Amino acid sequence: MRYKPTCSARSSRTKNIIVAFVAAFIVVISFTGFVWAQKQITVVVDGRARYMETQAISVEGFLEDAGIPYSQGDVVSPTLDTRITPGMTVVLRHAVQVTLDVGGTKVQMRIVGTTVADALVAAGIDPTDNPAVQPGLDAKLTSGMIISLPNSFVRVTEDTVDVPFATETDSDPKMLVGESREVVAGANGVATNVYHTTVVNGVESEKVLFSTTVLTPAVNQVVVVGSMAPKKITVNFNLASAAPAAYARSLQVVATAYSAMQPELDEHTASGTLARRGVIAVDPSVIPLGTRVYVPGYGYAVAEDTGGAIKGDRIDVCFDSLVECDAWGRRTVTILILN
Repeated sequence: MRYKPTCSARSSRTKNIIVAFVAAFIVVISFTGFVWAQKQITVVVDGRARYMETQAISVEGFLEDAGIPYSQGDVVSPTLDTRITPGMTVVLRHAVQVTLDVGGTKVQMRIVGTTVADALVAAGIDPTDNPAVQPGLDAKLTSGMIISLPNSFVRVTEDTVDVPFATETDSDPKMLVGESREVVAGANGVATNVYHTTVVNGVESEKVLFSTTVLTPAVNQVVVVGSMAPKKITVNFNLASAAPAAYARSLQVVATAYSAMQPELDEHTASGTLARRGVIAVDPSVIPLGTRVYVPGYGYAVAEDTGGAIKGDRIDVCFDSLVECDAWGRRTVTILILN
């Protein structure tokens, strides 16, 4: 007895095709399910960050699905057509509508930035050249803000000035301390100073030095100073000759030392003799020339010289060295008139 199949071979093949199709469909569903799965991303809108889940495929689709508005002029990073991947960060910065008022001319702009300085830069204006802008450069941008730049400009002026010379010194061991001589004469240089003055609505600000250009350099003065210490000479005026026992009269005077070594003095006296120790200068109306006197601490002397500043009870006593003059100085003494 032959077995009679319940279905034809063709029907069996159809079932196999259906099974294969179902298996393929399950694979496709599994794959697309992975694509459509929720993806966690970070979105930052105008500096505020938050975490969100999305099934969107692109950044544009995510913003639309999330209901986050954007328009032309806004900055979106990454770009709208970028594919969404798990863990990515989407940044959106909205442009702010502001009005720029430049000297009365108003221009509306959409600015992506946070401060007035950002708006000026976006408009191609250097913020540092506009200190009088209102609101200030650090003011936060707000929608509808009016940014005013007064009618301003920078005035440039120029002055010619002297450049003072400096003095350089060198020491000379052959010259005494306190002595000096000029080796090179100093000369001032010439420079040009450029100043900037900001003028806002006709009002000038303080002039500010912008640059200096030296036209002629200064020539430094060179001076040589002595470094040799002077020899110490001790003068003891108490060793002068003893006072005479007899004299005609006495006279209290102010006695000042002088010496022919002083460059401004003539080496000859009014009497025609050489200025030397033992000569005094007097007022002839008080002490006649040729009078012999005794000066305490100095000794015997003869009145041979005069002087324009010697009037009345004043005399000058002559020494052979400047050291002796410095030691004597000026003092009040009682002199003895011997004849």
